[in-house]
Order: sequence, then C-alpha cells, then structure tokens
Amino acid sequence: METIRIRLHPAQAAFRASKALYRGFVGGIGSGKSWVGAYDVLMRASREPGLYAVYAATYPMLRDATHRSFEEIGGELRLIAGRHKGEFRSVLSNGAEVLFRSLDDPERARGPNLSGAWMDEASLVERAAFDVVIGRLRQGGRQGWLSATFTPKGRQHWTYEVFGKARENTQLFTASTRDNPFLPDTFYDAVRGMYTGQLAEQELEGAFIDISGGIAKRSWFAMVDAAPSEARRVRYWDFAATGKEQKGDADYTVGTRMAAADGLWYVESVVRGRYGPGEVERVVRQTAEMDGRDVTIRMEQEPGSSGKLFTAAMVRALAGWNVKAVPSSGDKVQRAMPFVAQAEAGNVKLVSGAWNEAWLDEITMVPEAAHDDQWDSAAGAFAALTNRPSAASLYAFV
Repeated sequence: METIRIRLHPAQAAFRASKALYRGFVGGIGSGKSWVGAYDVLMRASREPGLYAVYAATYPMLRDATHRSFEEIGGELRLIAGRHKGEFRSVLSNGAEVLFRSLDDPERARGPNLSGAWMDEASLVERAAFDVVIGRLRQGGRQGWLSATFTPKGRQHWTYEVFGKARENTQLFTASTRDNPFLPDTFYDAVRGMYTGQLAEQELEGAFIDISGGIAKRSWFAMVDAAPSEARRVRYWDFAATGKEQKGDADYTVGTRMAAADGLWYVESVVRGRYGPGEVERVVRQTAEMDGRDVTIRMEQEPGSSGKLFTAAMVRALAGWNVKAVPSSGDKVQRAMPFVAQAEAGNVKLVSGAWNEAWLDEITMVPEAAHDDQWDSAAGAFAALTNRPSAASLYAFV
C-alpha cells in the first residue's frame, strides 16, 4: 500500500496530507487531478469505514474518467472487495461504501449522509450542487470532509470563491501540467503550442485567469501585399444552416483561402455572405473557378442526414477539384487554438483586402462575438493545411 506513494508529486502529496475540511486541487490538464482525487478518497475510506460519494459533472464523465481512475487505483491497491454495478456502488475491504453519482442535476446530490465526498472536475459543476453536497457531510454525528479537483475557470467562478480566497477550514493546492513527471516528455510542449498565452495559463498552469474580451489580438496579424506564389493552398467553407435562406442576424457562409509557405500562414481571401440554398452552390462554384484547380477545397459537414446530403451535393457540384467534406466536432474555441497560437507567435499574415476589417473584428472578439463563422472557417483551413485532427479528439485523453 505504501509503494504507490512514490508516484505522488509534491502538490499531490500536500493535498493528501491536508487536514482541511474542504480541500481543492486545481491544476492544468494532465497534472494528476483525477488520479490524486481517486487515491485520496480510497485512502481515507479504507482507514475510516463509512459511506462516501464520488461525483462528476455528467454521467459520461463519471463513467468514462472518474470511475475508471477509482477502479484502476483501487484495483492496484487491492482495496475493492465488491462492486454493485446496478447501484453504481463499490464496497472496500473494510466495509466502507462508495457511491458514484453525476451532478448534471444538482438535486441528485440529495440523499444519505456521508463521511466524505470527492467532486471531480468541480469547475464544470453548478454551485448549487456543491451547496447540496456539503449539507450531506454529517454521517454518524461527525463532520464529513469534501475534496474537489478541477481545472480553473476564472476568478468569477464559484470554485475560486470557495477555494481560492483562504476561507476558514478550506485549503487550495495548485499544480501545473509540467509538475506531473509521469506524462510523456513531449506532452507539455505539444499542447502549449496549441494555446494562446492566457489560455495556457489557465489550462496548463492551473491559474485562475479571467479571459476578458477576445482571445486573439489585432497586433498578432501583420499585413502583407501577397503570399508566396509557391505555397500550399486550401479554401475551407463553413456553411450557415443548410436548407434555409439566411436573413437578419443569421449566421454567414464563409470560405477562407489560406496558404502555407516556409513556416508561415497567409489568410489570402475570405468570401462571406448570407446565401439562399441555390445561391450558395453558385458562389462556391464561382469561387472555385477563380481560385483555380491547384487550390484544395474542404468544407464542414454538419451532423445529421441533412448535413450529409447538403455537402454531398456540394462535392458533386465541384467535380474536377480536390474537394472533401470534413465532419467537425468539439468546442469551437478549442478547435481554433492551433491557428490562434501560431498567430500569437507572429506566424500568421493577412493579405490586404476589403475583407480584412470585418475579419479582424470577428476574430478578435471570439468568444464574445455575435458571429464566429470566420473563426470556424479559418480554423478549418489551418487544420486542413496541417492535417490536424479536431481539438475534441486531440484532448479526449487528458
């Protein structure tokens, strides 16, 4: 049982040794938050029989990540004596019981009194759920404890209010992604290259950062007269909702042409408008003819049968071009981070054009912008040129 302690890095060890009633472990992705949360509840429950609860923000998160960490460590330590899958409950060798519950509805936290509880990814949980859980920490006439592990979401979030302000009986421990010696040597640098400075402080360093306004800055995008003639080029289309004429404040259809040469990225041309179902095909075809057949064409495929039918028709209309529909998934902001990180490093140039001002206005206001179609289109073009998977698939394992 003691041999596993050598795997604790300093921040994890300090968290485990804390006697505070409410303990928070905030860290970057891959910093060992869920690991130490699971280890902590197992160790405490194995030394003090009682009823404990393990919570996560959603049931899929509970099933696929939080519970897996508990099972892996509990199995290695040989502490789990029984599992009741129907009740989502485990029994330890000393008789302690551990319940597993999701907090997508805060009212689900109401139930039996507990000796202790662990909330995994607490920053994705509503404050109301935390308030309900701490009201259950009173089994057998004794005050129970609560631990929370999470990636920070800014100083306006309840996790900062509870754990970050040095309240009585509360303690916070912070860890960077790089603090975990068991990650691959290349992991931190690979992920850091996809984040802007502010987002890296939050997602990798575990800092409470209030990301105000837009993520990207105007000063990152230098203007040029033209991109090199010898370059790889792609036009990426992000379509507005298919099958409807776009009016009022509806989304735009956007086609971004981007070129790559000598480690630099050039946004050369942006076609943007609200088009009816028949008009959008004509615009895409006309743009393809103006670009020439050396320019690769990629387009976002919306989920569902209508999205597939629409892009299939568009692909047929572009017979003779290198064209392909690309399914998209995951958070839009995360999807664009590799492109924005290159812009922050000074590696993205804008070719002068009438579209520049509207493009910069939108790019520098996301995630607060009224529209993010140009953001999505630029991210898609960059991904097509670099053959990168979506952010959702890249980070599913962390």
